[in-house]
Amino acid sequence: MLCPLCNGFGSEPDTCNACGGKVTECGKSSDWAGPYEPYGPIAEDWQNELSSGAAADFCCHVVYCDNCRRVSEVLVAEWP
Repeated sequence: MLCPLCNGFGSEPDTCNACGGKVTECGKSSDWAGPYEPYGPIAEDWQNELSSGAAADFCCHVVYCDNCRRVSEVLVAEWP
């Protein structure tokens, strides 16, 4: 699987879910939280968010909103 955002093929998330302000993509959440694991499993909290029938794999990225100063995570669908 290939993350389009990690590889520069996809567009970055552009708006904050909380306030609608512009967000800055800050990389993979695994790069911030621990050792680099490009093939590691999705974090447990994100697995609960996904429906049981979801066929696609996801890459979790950190985004920062300059407007409300909120740091959040977004799931980016990986390409086969």
